[in-house]
Amino acid sequence: GNMASFWPSSSPDVNPLDFAVLGFLEGKNQQSLTPLSVEALNATITKEWDNMSEDFIKTSCASVHPRIEAIIRNNGGHIE
Repeated sequence: GNMASFWPSSSPDVNPLDFAVLGFLEGKNQQSLTPLSVEALNATITKEWDNMSEDFIKTSCASVHPRIEAIIRNNGGHIE
């Protein structure tokens, strides 16, 4: 069968925003005081995004290919 016909269009296993960046931002937010409002949360996320190193973003994106290979070895199942 055609793998594309059943593969989720936005699998968190291969989306750098899901498996790396979101975890980074969540960790940073837990280190600070719990935001008191949506606006405060948005400000925290924006600040941390702006401070994120280019190397971190490049490394996160570069890890997509090995993650795809791991998913294939796992017969399409989740890898984490």
